[in-house]
Amino acid sequence: MDTESGRGFDRTGDARGPSGPLFTDVEETLLSMQEIVGRKWQPIIVYYLLEDGPMGFSALKETVDGISSKMLSESLDDLEATGLVDRTLLSDQPVRVEYELTQDGHSLEPLVIEMVNWGAEHDVATDGLSTETTDETTPAEKTAVYVEGE
Repeated sequence: MDTESGRGFDRTGDARGPSGPLFTDVEETLLSMQEIVGRKWQPIIVYYLLEDGPMGFSALKETVDGISSKMLSESLDDLEATGLVDRTLLSDQPVRVEYELTQDGHSLEPLVIEMVNWGAEHDVATDGLSTETTDETTPAEKTAVYVEGE
């Protein structure tokens, strides 16, 4: 911990990052991150753009299970406004656009991978943390969800 400001996070050189204090206002940073990755559909959209590359609106709508056109449009607008997604007009007649991650968007890959792996490891259900399995699959069998480079 940073002794002067009372803020910071002392890492001991584990696989999550460099050792040494993290000099930042933790609360401000986490609240700002929540605006990006804490919204229901945005991490899912980022995941599919990482996995499948640039996609049109209709392809994203078909891929993201359960999202409405309005929510997809709003989420893409938010991701574009934060500089994580670029929107490219492919044609005017009919209007076709393509969405792809920017360099900043691609930099979210380790975070998205960790979120998916953590959720699988801890058997996160849609209604919160679950310690029970409801089918024949063991928690260990559910953890192999996303491997970088696949």
